[in-house]
Amino acid sequence: MNKKLILALYTSIMVCIGFATIMEKYHDTGFVREHIYGAWWFSTLWAILTVASCACFFKQRLYKRFAVMLLHLSFVVILAGALVTHLFAHSGVVALRTGLPVMSYVDHEGNSQPLPFSLTLKEFRIVNYPGTDAPLDYQSVIQTTGGDTSPTEVLVSMNHIGHIGGYRFFQSSFDSDGQGVLLGVGYDPYGIAVTYCGYLLLLVGIIATLLSRKTRMRTLYRKAMQPLAILLVLASYASPLRANDDLQTVDKDIAHRMGAISVLYNNRICPLNTVATDFVTKLSGKASWKGYSADEIFTSWMIYYSPWEKEKMIRVKNRDVQQMLGIDGQWACYSDFLDEYKEYKLKKAIEDMRNGDGSIPKKGLMEADEKFHLVEMFYRGEFIRMFPYRVGDDVNWYVPGGQSLPKEIPVKEQFFVKQSMDFLTESIVTGQRDRAFEIIAKIKLFQREMAGEVLPDESMTKAEVFYNTMRSRKWPVLLALTLGLLLCVVMLVSASLGKWLKVVALSYVILLATYVTVLLGLRWWLSGHIPVSNGHETMLFMAWVLLLLTILLRRKFSIVLGFGPLVASFCLLVAMLAGSNSQITPLMPVLQSPLLSVHVMTVMCAYALFALQLLMGLQALLLARNEKDAELERLTALSQLMLYPAVFLLAIGIFLGAVWANVSWGNYWSWDPKESWALITLMVYAVPFHKQSFGFFQKPLCYHIYMVGAFLTVVITYFGVNYLLGGMHSYA
Repeated sequence: MNKKLILALYTSIMVCIGFATIMEKYHDTGFVREHIYGAWWFSTLWAILTVASCACFFKQRLYKRFAVMLLHLSFVVILAGALVTHLFAHSGVVALRTGLPVMSYVDHEGNSQPLPFSLTLKEFRIVNYPGTDAPLDYQSVIQTTGGDTSPTEVLVSMNHIGHIGGYRFFQSSFDSDGQGVLLGVGYDPYGIAVTYCGYLLLLVGIIATLLSRKTRMRTLYRKAMQPLAILLVLASYASPLRANDDLQTVDKDIAHRMGAISVLYNNRICPLNTVATDFVTKLSGKASWKGYSADEIFTSWMIYYSPWEKEKMIRVKNRDVQQMLGIDGQWACYSDFLDEYKEYKLKKAIEDMRNGDGSIPKKGLMEADEKFHLVEMFYRGEFIRMFPYRVGDDVNWYVPGGQSLPKEIPVKEQFFVKQSMDFLTESIVTGQRDRAFEIIAKIKLFQREMAGEVLPDESMTKAEVFYNTMRSRKWPVLLALTLGLLLCVVMLVSASLGKWLKVVALSYVILLATYVTVLLGLRWWLSGHIPVSNGHETMLFMAWVLLLLTILLRRKFSIVLGFGPLVASFCLLVAMLAGSNSQITPLMPVLQSPLLSVHVMTVMCAYALFALQLLMGLQALLLARNEKDAELERLTALSQLMLYPAVFLLAIGIFLGAVWANVSWGNYWSWDPKESWALITLMVYAVPFHKQSFGFFQKPLCYHIYMVGAFLTVVITYFGVNYLLGGMHSYA
């Protein structure tokens, strides 16, 4: 009876959490916090589950197993810490203006609460990335007086909480005039300490479980050691289209040198090649067109804009939009968007859509509208802010031909900014190739003289151009996916593999791993941070982890040689389809923490192992159908063996994320949809650990069916939250 009660409570809590994330989509965060997460009945469910679990724990004398005891005790302590925080902590916000002392804050119910000391904002400053307007950090210098604290100054910034007299202050927002800030306030003298003790116990319990000889891991290891089967080969690819000789283009060398000029784009300094690659990719879906490179297209469109306006290289997918533009098929040119009076054809449809009266699907209309305005931005010069000029400590970037330049810029420099691109255009049109090279060199010299210390060096520029070439090519990913599918099919139908086939398979995995490693390494170098900050990067990292696991485990667990590359290839496909996420952008201030990298990498490693278990489950269904019981037993042992590190990594990742949140914005758990579904995923995958308590898992086939279904929680956590539920983690 006790086990049934535990299962019912456990399931009810997961259902309530999942339901709350959906309700938050249609109501607001405050609604679900009041009616679900903060409701008395929700806390009661957790309390009853904890008491029932402890009773079962003592009844089965699990306390005699040290590692098991630590694991279960850690969760009890973590829940106790959450209860203490709920009962004794209080929080709110305090608004400060420069020079004005404040001795109270406003709680979440809108009531004013006293502070035992006075707070005064001395200074607020925004620290930018060198040479750009992109914020690197927000910093508030606070002076405190009165109470039990001696007069002192405290710095509050992103990922740096200010501690004053037991209170914690963290940066929330700032006033538009830069003279005021809104700080979060937290007071939790006991709950954080208790919760952190629970995290520590969890870590010790995980280590003890992995090292203990009394767990099932060693038995599973011996069963899984026997080989199963594996491997690969084949694929072909289409050749690129040849160039259209009717289009006017600039010399390839001129375009290449133009692509190496530094510009300010996406709040970072990068080569013009990056702008060109994104521009052409957004218009056509690929980084080249009819044999022309992105540099050639971008530069040629600047010089010979008339024929390029008539080139049908803008992809329009929606049929209703195609009809409005008057085109046959999905390819349009810029001129197709304008009528005979040069009026924008989609203007009325866009206005109707915004007023809620439109009949055309919003997504298709917005995609076409975005591409049209992309060309408009190109014509306004917004993508070629290539002329830097330092005024004091700030470096400002200006577009060619800028007419509203500051008076601080000397006449000579103003003339160069306004006229240099005109001279370059004249040189290209008149065929003066050497003069064009000379003008490009002068533009680079101007940049070095004005802002040389913030410009990327030549090696970094070349590296980014190479990276743009790699990220813009889709064929390596599609080829890898094709080979991965073939490899998996061979593994499923073959009882054994020949020596040379194994060598070929391993060579393929190593080549793919090298490709992903180069992508990640270049992105890390160019961005200046570990590449795990968005969906594109996390998918790349997950692919890298899977390929690394495949190489390391192939000898003892040969099955991963078939499954690992396939899942990795799907990850690369998702990364390729991530759109604008593939662009390198400055890291947001709140993400400037080493805990972010460790948190994301740990969680993605867990997801990689769950993905392998999914494919093992699918193969298990085939083995069961063909009555291959011995192979099914070995596959089950391997899957159960992987379950330990997978669940442990996810648990560590979740609680590392909680620590990061606590030191960044003063709250270690906020029931954000991503947090909630990560917890659901952890709870779902923790169930098979209790094999002895549930007869369902005694049967290998039932276990694998459960593992296949469990992967749905991973899909919802990663993709469902990002694209459907939202929340502050949806940037991932």
